[in-house]
Formats: sequence, structure tokens, C-alpha cells
Amino acid sequence: MSTHFWSKRIVLCLLATWTCCACFANESLYQQARTLQREGKFDDAIATFQNFLTLPVDEKDFDEQQQTLHTEALMQLMNTYQSKGDPEACVIALQEVFKTSPVLQHQCLRDYYSVLGYALSRTENMKEAEETMLKALTLPLNQATPERYFRDYAYAAAVFYSNPNYQNEVINWCEEALRQADLCKNTSGKQWVTAMLGALYKRNGHLNKALTLFQQSKEEAEGKGDKLGELNSLHALIDLFLYWNVPEYANSYASEALCVENTMTTKNPMVSTQTYINKGRVMLQLGEIDSVSVYTERARQLCQSLPYNSGMVDVNLLHGTHLTELGGENLSTGIQELQEVVRQGTTLTRAKAYHQLAQTYLKNGDLRLAEPMLDSLFVLLTPGDAATYIRIDYQPILNHYIKNKNYKKVEQYTQLMLQERHAFKEKKLNLNIIRSIVNLQVEQEQQELKLVQLQQTNQLLLFLCCLAVTIIIIAVIAVLFIKQRKQHVIQMKQADEKLSSLVEQLKQSNAEKEIRAQEIKDLLDDKDKRQELETLTPTVLQTDGESKFRQCFEILYPLFLPRLREKVPSITRREELLSMLIVLKQDNKQISELLAIAPRSVLMLRHRFRQKIGMTTELSLEDFITDTLKYESASTQN
Repeated sequence: MSTHFWSKRIVLCLLATWTCCACFANESLYQQARTLQREGKFDDAIATFQNFLTLPVDEKDFDEQQQTLHTEALMQLMNTYQSKGDPEACVIALQEVFKTSPVLQHQCLRDYYSVLGYALSRTENMKEAEETMLKALTLPLNQATPERYFRDYAYAAAVFYSNPNYQNEVINWCEEALRQADLCKNTSGKQWVTAMLGALYKRNGHLNKALTLFQQSKEEAEGKGDKLGELNSLHALIDLFLYWNVPEYANSYASEALCVENTMTTKNPMVSTQTYINKGRVMLQLGEIDSVSVYTERARQLCQSLPYNSGMVDVNLLHGTHLTELGGENLSTGIQELQEVVRQGTTLTRAKAYHQLAQTYLKNGDLRLAEPMLDSLFVLLTPGDAATYIRIDYQPILNHYIKNKNYKKVEQYTQLMLQERHAFKEKKLNLNIIRSIVNLQVEQEQQELKLVQLQQTNQLLLFLCCLAVTIIIIAVIAVLFIKQRKQHVIQMKQADEKLSSLVEQLKQSNAEKEIRAQEIKDLLDDKDKRQELETLTPTVLQTDGESKFRQCFEILYPLFLPRLREKVPSITRREELLSMLIVLKQDNKQISELLAIAPRSVLMLRHRFRQKIGMTTELSLEDFITDTLKYESASTQN
């Protein structure tokens, strides 16, 4: 063979060796970036991802493996910026990398626009985000894989999720993304897409489908150990049960979400914010007012660097609702926070803010400000094909418009209420009565208009029409009166049955009291048992629960709580626990820990209790408790 032949073979071997080494080096650099990302070294990870994406690559030998590495690096670069909480810098970084990377410009063009479109949506630049995503979906996908199709459809659904004109497309994109996920060898984010699809089902009234989807998603995420996916599913379940007005179920999922959050090593500020916001929403609906501010402030600290609609909008909505519900000196601040939501929020959050503002203004008698809020609320709730549902207290709204004889508004809100109730499958009798009243009032208004027109041509016909309308009204009133009478009889019968039940319960309660009194007497006579009860410590509240703590306390001080309730008839459960802990010589810090509330909440609890008692500044709460305890001691000795 000639020397030229061997020289050519050697050059080809060297080129192949160089290509393999270059591929190995590239993959090593990518893995290094992933390791830095998992360790929370975000700045170093970003720099390494950027170096990887800008390395020179021979596009002739650009195979499927390199394609996968580059698209993964592009997404992980964006994810790292999201974890860092800097979406604006993320967009700039993606654009800069694109300028210096021929691979992105030629081989991964659709991948780049897909990731850029989603990144833009995180900066609230929704118009550009939508245009970029639509452009991505029109481009060819080189060396297509289910993972890349899943990414594109998932990102498209997320970008257009709040656009009322694309709701059918968003559902189709979510369903297609989930079909592609089933074909993927390894993909994350399936629970995130499932949560979006479930929310769309809920929005369109398919609540059972949404619940089944969320529960399946949660179980699947738990099986895979996907903490982020599990949180997304839990958040969706919390939101669904709050929408159904079942806060007890929502609270169990909110507590579970907090546990998952605490076990995560790498946290996403946006997801963490939502975890605390959901717990605060549950506490507000359960009436645990003291705890709402605690979770709200934790969420506020986490989302300071995020775009407004990625966290702070929910903080303002929850805290504003909380403060307006409290009223008084908190009212002004609460209104300001809700107005901020109205200015910057999404369609759903703005609707909730308008509803809370309208309820607040109606409650305070400011009708001049209430009606614009109600008009804006109605416009947001009826955008066309894609209706938005939020849980609304319709009664004060309908009462307001009926009082002002604005029957058109009564009809609009009644129809809206009926549509929402139909979505819930809660067609109740009172809704039918309201609809009948509205129809009657509208019919009466139309009849009166016809009578005015006929008066100009024929006085006799006017008289006959008036007589006919009067007969119709009397007949309708008579029918309503008969129905109301029957309902009253049923209610009276139910009241009698309830009274009989209460009498029976009272008899059982008296018998139980006699047994209890005998048990207390026996315990007091037994010196050993008396000595055991005297060792009662506040830790019983933490270790054995409130029920056991109360049982031991009431045996040791059997007359203290009855005397306290006699002095303060409106005393609450938490005020009783405060008094019992004061008897056991606990200070404010210890009480805060035992009741699992913030120290300032303890001070507020003491302050409200003093106000309820009507105490003067000269007498301390401890003195009041001591006086009550003296009565206990004196009575025991007698």
C-alpha cells in the first residue's frame, strides 16, 4: 500500500479520536453543571451551562446524544435562574447565549424559542411570550423525541393558561403533553401539567374529573419520589377543596405540603411561596385568624424577588382579605393590598379582589364604591366561552340590587349563581325561589311597559290589562304563600324533633355530670390519685393533647372553669387554655410554644381577653385568674 493511503487512514483515526474526546469533554462539562445546580451553587452552575452551550461543535457530527445534551442544558439553565428567583436575568442570558451559539441557531432553534417563550411568561411579558411560543410550535423539531414534544406542549399550555381565548387549545396541549410523557423514558414535570389540566377541568365545571386527576397525580409523584410534583398535586387538591368549601380536607393536604416542603433540599421560591399561601388560605377559611399573618409573612419573604404574579399577588390577596375581614384600623391597609391585586393581578386573582372589595364596601355601607367593584367583577366572570368561577357570597349582592330595584342586575347575578351551582351540582330549592322571584319581577316590569304603551291608544284595554296583571300577581303571591306555609309547618316539625333530641341529651348530660362528680369525689378522697394529679404540668398539652390536658386540669381544679365561664360567658376555647396555662405559672413565651402561635398572637389574645372581661389597667390578668382560683380553693375546702 502507498504511503498516501496510510497517511489518510491515520488522519481519519485521529479525527475520530478527537471527536470522541470532544463529545466526552462536553458531556463531562454538562454533568459538572448539573452537580453544581443540585448543590445549590446557582451562579457557578449558570456559568458552566453557558460555557457548555457556547462550545464549538462540528454540526456535521451533531448526533441525537448531543442534541439531547444541548436541549437539556438549555432547559436547566432556565430552571437554575428560576430557582434563583431571577427571571429577568434568565431572559437576557438566553438571548446572549443564542447570539454566540450556532448550535442553538441551527440545530436547536425550536428548542430555544420554546424555552424562551416560557421564560418570558415568568417576567409577565405575556404578549411577547405568546408570540414566541406560537413561533416555536411552527418550527420543525430536529431529531424529535417524546421528551421534547412533552416540553413544548407543557410550556405552551403554561404560557396560554390564563388567556380566555385559548382555553380549548390549552386543554389539548395538556392532554397531548401527558400522552407524550407516557412515552418518555425519563421526564419530570408530569405532575405540573396534570395540575394545570385539573385546574382547567375545575374551571369548566368537571370537578369530579379534576379530583380524580389530582389524586392520581399525587400518588404517582409519591411513588417516584418526585417532591416537586407531589407539591404541585397537593396545591391543586388544596385549591379544589377550598373551592368546594371543605377546609377540613384542604387543611390536611396543606399540612402534608408543609411536611414535603421541609424535606426538600433544593427549593423553588415560587412553589415554596404557594405552599405557605395555601396554608394561610386554609387557616382563614377555618377561622384560625391568628395563624394567617404568620404564613402570609413567610410567603412574603420568599417571593420578594419574583415577578408579581408569581407569588406576591397571592400574598396581597390573602393578606388584604384577612385585614378587610378584621376591619377597624386594619381596613385601610387591606383595601390598599386588594387594589394592588386589581392593578397587576391575573383574571382570576383580580376577580377575587373585586369580590372582596365589593363585600367590604357593602358591609360598610359605601354603595358608591361597591357598585363599580361589582360591575368589574361581573365582566371578569363572564368573558365569553371560558367562564371563570370563584366562590361568591351572592346574598348581600342580590339584596343590594333588589333593594335598589335594579332587576337587570338581579337577573344577571342570579343566572351567574345558577351556572356556578350547576357546576357544583348543587341545585337547591332556595335558588329556584330566587329565580322565580326575579322572573316575576322582570315580567312585571315588562307588563308595566306594555301598559304605558297601550294607554295612549285604548283606555279600556289598559284597564283590562291592569286587572289581568293584578290577578296574576295575586295568584303568584297566593302560590308562594301556600308553599311558604308548608315549609313553615315542616320547619316547626323539625324544631319539635330537635327539641326532643336536646331534652334527651340534657338528661344524658345530667347523668354524666353526676357520674363525673362522684369520680371527682373519689379521686379527691384517694390521696395517691390526688398526689398524681398535683404533678400536672403543661407538657401534657403537647404530649397527650388538649383533651387529656383538660381532663387532668378539671379533675385537679373542678370548679375553676365553671366559675370562669360564669364570669365571662363569651369566653373562647383558646382563652380557656390561656387561663389554664396562667394557673400553671406559664409565661408568654411558654404559652406561645404550647399553643403553637406567634408571641405577638399571645399578646393579642391576652389583650382581647382583658377587653372581654372589662378589666382596668390597675388589675392584671394574673390577678383576675388568681381571684377565680381562690374561689376554687374556698369552694373545695367547703
